[in-house]
Amino acid sequence: MGSGWPFRARSLAYVGGWFVLTAASAAVVWVGLGPVLATAVPEPVPLRLEALPPQLPEPLVTPSRPVPTVTLPPVPSSSPQPPATLAAPAPARTSPSPAAKPPAQPSPAMTVDGWQVFTESDGSRSYLRSFPTAGGTAVIRMANERVYLVSATPRGDYQVATSQPDPERVVVQFHRASDQIIVDAIWWEGRPYSEVTTVR
Repeated sequence: MGSGWPFRARSLAYVGGWFVLTAASAAVVWVGLGPVLATAVPEPVPLRLEALPPQLPEPLVTPSRPVPTVTLPPVPSSSPQPPATLAAPAPARTSPSPAAKPPAQPSPAMTVDGWQVFTESDGSRSYLRSFPTAGGTAVIRMANERVYLVSATPRGDYQVATSQPDPERVVVQFHRASDQIIVDAIWWEGRPYSEVTTVR
């Protein structure tokens, strides 16, 4: 075989013997450590909830910005409201006005041709005369060169008709079927003038 074969055989025997010794030593060590490892590992203990420490709830995180509040408008009631009652206005209280008094007639100073003469507030003169006739009575006044009919009242079955042809003259007629009575008054040449006639 050659000169090297005994040396190789011895080397293989040494390696095989070392491997066997190493495996045997490892087995011995594992067998010796087995009881120690068994006693060192405790048996599992059942977990109880009472043994756990109480956990506090996590604090709420407050937002850095305030949350806006939304206010909803009130919902109107569906029930109809009673109509408002309008109070009738109180009637206006009117105080009775005093009856208008006719201007006071100045007392006559004298009578001229049946005319009563009065002195007015401005110093002028006025004239007033009543004309009683069978057909009625006429009252005529003259002032400031003008003639005014105060009244004309017929009598019995007579009727009355009046006319004023111009500011200085007034004519009153009391008439019926059979006759008529005419009262004619005129301001003439700065003085009153009158005439009563009967026409049949």
